[in-house]
Amino acid sequence: MNGLLIYNKADYKKNSDYVKWIQDMAAQFGMKIELVFSDDFYQHGYEKYDQIQFAINRTRDYHLSLILELNHVRVFNQSTITLLGNNKLAAYRHAKEQNIKYPPVRLDWTNQDQIISKPVDGHGGEGVQRLSELKVSDFKNRIQQTLLTNLMGDIRFYVINNQIIQAIIRKNDGGLLFNYSQNNTCEIFEYTHEHHQLVHQFLHGLKADYVGVDFFLTDEGELIFNELEDVVGSRMLSDLGINNTTELFLTHIMNQLKGA
Repeated sequence: MNGLLIYNKADYKKNSDYVKWIQDMAAQFGMKIELVFSDDFYQHGYEKYDQIQFAINRTRDYHLSLILELNHVRVFNQSTITLLGNNKLAAYRHAKEQNIKYPPVRLDWTNQDQIISKPVDGHGGEGVQRLSELKVSDFKNRIQQTLLTNLMGDIRFYVINNQIIQAIIRKNDGGLLFNYSQNNTCEIFEYTHEHHQLVHQFLHGLKADYVGVDFFLTDEGELIFNELEDVVGSRMLSDLGINNTTELFLTHIMNQLKGA
């Protein structure tokens, strides 16, 4: 089976080891995965599209997924997931439709020290600030939300084929962000049946091939939806000695292509 692994060039520089890892492991499954950069794809197309059975989109660009899907290429993740993972408003609308709490999106911007501002398409904590400290002139692609102050941490539920395979809680020292890349700590989270049910409630109507579903954990033990990460990494898992996610993901791809 032949497939594409699509990256932005900037992201590839930070993830070249992962690319080699997934290509080498795919070869053990009898799969050939070709690395393609999104800039080249948009500039020149891909004339050998009839020779590929699937594509792994790691660009966060749902337009690219749609182009491939319209040409009958199975994309992991599908465009619907990529949209939810990179448009926070769309993700909150989905959460609302599933009756799941999320930090309120504000129309009233008074008391700015208690409002957090973030890019609609942001990830990794980039561009997240208190509204009172923000120095930008264009708010078109930003959203304002109530700042939650009673948080114990942020839980990432790793999901393959709509099934939770692991959960990690990230903690910080009292700052705004819980991202592991911001030098915060993480540990395995022992989730309950109620947590399991809530994650699957969020996933209702979705086909999640390999995602991270993030929930804030409050001091009272309540889960509040944070975001969906469609280009989920494995750094936290690897640092905790868990290294089977790539194998599980490739097994899922094989099963999907075989119609399992």
